[in-house]
Amino acid sequence: MTEHNVKPSGEGGDVQVWEPEQALRRMSSAEVALSRGFLRCRPEKWFPGFAARWLPVIHALGFEVRLNEIKPLLAKPPLDGVAFVGSIGGEDVVVATDRSTANSLTEELLPGGDSKAAGVVLEYLFRRFLSTLAISWSAGEGASVKFSRGVRAEEVRVAGSIRLTFTVNTVPVTMWVGLGAKMVETLDGLWRRQAQSLSKTAPGQVVLRLELGQLGVPPQMLSEYLTKGTVIDLEIKASDSVTIKVGHKLWMPARLVDVEGFYGCEMTPGALAVPSIAEGATQLCVELGVLTTDATKMAELAQAGSVLLSDIPTTASVDLVINQEKIGAARLCVYEGRFAIEVL
Repeated sequence: MTEHNVKPSGEGGDVQVWEPEQALRRMSSAEVALSRGFLRCRPEKWFPGFAARWLPVIHALGFEVRLNEIKPLLAKPPLDGVAFVGSIGGEDVVVATDRSTANSLTEELLPGGDSKAAGVVLEYLFRRFLSTLAISWSAGEGASVKFSRGVRAEEVRVAGSIRLTFTVNTVPVTMWVGLGAKMVETLDGLWRRQAQSLSKTAPGQVVLRLELGQLGVPPQMLSEYLTKGTVIDLEIKASDSVTIKVGHKLWMPARLVDVEGFYGCEMTPGALAVPSIAEGATQLCVELGVLTTDATKMAELAQAGSVLLSDIPTTASVDLVINQEKIGAARLCVYEGRFAIEVL
């Protein structure tokens, strides 16, 4: 581009309109709804005595067990391996693992044992797993536990899962706990309330701005920048990155996602990139739009992975803003791998 990154329409070279429908990762509304609670929760925090109740068994067998990861997911457990059904507090729960993992685990626990013996060992482990969950749940109220022999895992309506990966001696093990809608809702609410309890924000509405980039414009050239048809190179890589601002202040970095035709912002860890604006220049912000949210929700949103859903359609339209006031509109484009805008 020319000096000041400006070209009149028709001289912008290979400028292509950005297509968010193609560029952004798609996310379901169900994933967004659980992104601040269930999908962010750390279940191990609610089962503080779980490991201690397994120590006698582990020591008796002479095994070494190391927990690697506990992750909440919307995916269903694999049902083509070994799966058992039980209930906690009247709601069905599926505990499952794939066939390869089951075979490796039983061979480690019962070397050379036949399939019948292996099946008994697995059933014992899964029964004990379910009962330990119920007993050690700090948020529970003495929920009853039942092991359901007559219910097939395929018949259970699973709304979410907890995936556990651990190592028994040197054998990697992945276990899934499939949960019903009621349990998912309970865990979601517990985590969100916990996040809100840490908030120091006063009640009320907060105005959030979705900013793609900024330009430092010499005041005498502002009219040129805002002339219809002008193409401006933003000199930032075309990507899904967006910055969320609270008023004038930068707040959180995020990634844009496509949520059924509307922009969503998935919060990301890391430091914010602070734009450098030359002294005396007018700060021209390029924004996707503005939305408001309840101040009490800000602590939930501040979690990496939480998703803020907007009512802004996934189009290439952007606003040109100075001092939080919209002074023009543009079309977001891509020029040589960088974002550019064409003033409308």
